[in-house]
Amino acid sequence: MPRTFTSEDVLNAIWAECNKSTQKAVAERIGVSAPYLSDILLGKRPISDLVAEAFGFEKEIVTETVFRKKAAA
Repeated sequence: MPRTFTSEDVLNAIWAECNKSTQKAVAERIGVSAPYLSDILLGKRPISDLVAEAFGFEKEIVTETVFRKKAAA
């Protein structure tokens, strides 16, 4: 099974790239505005598919079956 990554992993990759240059330069390179990228980094906006793909990630929605105890009758 391929490795999965969390939103935090994606944010860390974006931060690492921004630390190599500037948020503005990274935003220009991936085709978004600097304020938009800043909002993503600050948690004010979700990571868009466009931004994730620019860093080599693709979104996959995963569901999981969970169980809970029934309430006592």
